[in-house]
Amino acid sequence: MLLKWFRKKRNFRIVMIVTAALVIPGFVIWGVSISGADRKYMVARVNKEPIYQNEFYRALEETRQQYRDILKENYSKLINENELEKMVLNRLIMEKFLEQLYRKHRIKVRPSEIMEVIKAEPAFKNEKGEFDQAKFKNYFSRISPEKTKEIENQISESIKYQKLKQEVLSETTIVVNDNEIKNLMGNNVKEENVENIRKFLQSQKEEQYFQKWLEKQRSKAKIEIYINLDRKTG
Repeated sequence: MLLKWFRKKRNFRIVMIVTAALVIPGFVIWGVSISGADRKYMVARVNKEPIYQNEFYRALEETRQQYRDILKENYSKLINENELEKMVLNRLIMEKFLEQLYRKHRIKVRPSEIMEVIKAEPAFKNEKGEFDQAKFKNYFSRISPEKTKEIENQISESIKYQKLKQEVLSETTIVVNDNEIKNLMGNNVKEENVENIRKFLQSQKEEQYFQKWLEKQRSKAKIEIYINLDRKTG
């Protein structure tokens, strides 16, 4: 269970790739001409902040390996390398863009907040549902410092994303009325299920509002690409 949970955390980047593939292309400037000595080491810039070749190729290889682990012998059948390269670059652009938003909104994460998330994981709890220090130490003693740092970074990114979302949502009021529940479920919905349905619709509407806000911020961003990923394969 524990390993499965952290595997899901490591697969967070794959989710980001898929998300980036859907939301990035509308504001990317593909095929910008390269000039200047420094640009030969870049693959892109986001609002003048660079993404370097070594970052891109490291992320590309890590992503290939993640997909190979998941797809195994079906990797070559299901993965188009050219599209994978574009998705990885788009994900790096998205991450850079989000970093800029976090700085702009002064969003930070304390180590104690990361620890709270880890402590809340059921795999680290005892029979009474309390945090088990021994289980925690046992797991982290068996993984490398690099892997520990990776887990911490991924949790930190998730917290920052949620903080930004909550800050944006605090500027508006989103409600779900009874008619919306009836339109979705009809008149036969059980009373004990109404609040759960309301929470579901509330979460859905909040996410839609936040995504529209993100899209507005993205429309103002300047994205420059210095690498040709449109090559044709034989």
